[in-house]
Amino acid sequence: MSYMVNEALAMMSKGEKYQEVIRDAVAVLDGEPDIVARMATVVSLLDQAFDSWFWTGFYVVDKVKKTAGIDELVVGPYNGTLGCLRIAFGRGVCGAAAATGQTQVVPDVHAFADHIACDSRSNSEIVVPVFDASGDLIAVFDSDSESFGTYDEEDAENLEKLMKAVFA
Repeated sequence: MSYMVNEALAMMSKGEKYQEVIRDAVAVLDGEPDIVARMATVVSLLDQAFDSWFWTGFYVVDKVKKTAGIDELVVGPYNGTLGCLRIAFGRGVCGAAAATGQTQVVPDVHAFADHIACDSRSNSEIVVPVFDASGDLIAVFDSDSESFGTYDEEDAENLEKLMKAVFA
């Protein structure tokens, strides 16, 4: 999508933007085995497509801590302001997605009882669990917006489709 001008992006519907991102991600990442490169590319494409998102990135399952019986996420590739470095499973929106394996769409983060405020500008958030080909949780994808109600079921469905296409 980097070849597209901002005016063309502005004219697209949300669904059309997701179709472009998914198509471009699958094409660019064909044959690329490195997970960091895959995550960085997804972040770049989504960040370019959706200008209302001020934080876009991944929190990765810490494999070392997992072998010690500790379920924790560590910040991975992202674009935006400084993110939280580590998040325990079950804590905040990211931890809830990791613990349940379910996408979390939060139209108002201030109404989410255990929200972790890494950036005070965040008013809505979506977090999508990311699974590998064997169905194991490898990360969560997280995006924040300054606006309330930025994310909805259309975002959830398309982001789940993207994560499956790129990582499963």
